[in-house]
Amino acid sequence: MQMQEPEQWQQSGSEWQASQEYDEYQAGYSREDESRQQQKIYPQIEQSLQKAFWIITVILSSIGFAFTTTGIVASAIVLKYANEQGELLTGGIIGLISSIMTLLICVAIFVIAVVTLAGRIKRGRR
Repeated sequence: MQMQEPEQWQQSGSEWQASQEYDEYQAGYSREDESRQQQKIYPQIEQSLQKAFWIITVILSSIGFAFTTTGIVASAIVLKYANEQGELLTGGIIGLISSIMTLLICVAIFVIAVVTLAGRIKRGRR
């Protein structure tokens, strides 16, 4: 075992500190660089996954639109045959209001999805 002089301790300490700083720099660089490389390597996969997401959103909002339309019709039928029965009137009104609110939400989601999908498709053709 060799004994190091205090000057050598300081020198090896500064080398260790420089090595640690370099390792931190390398670690920070690789994390940031990794996301950039992922974007360069897989842009087509990412874009197609986003397009698939918006297509699925359009389909599901269309299905929701159909169900809410059915709910509005069912609520109208209930209200038509309620004959001043309080429970049926209350249920029909609640069903009608909730169906209309859900219909508005489905239409909003549908419009947002279609506009976004159209923009992505248009950008992809350039």
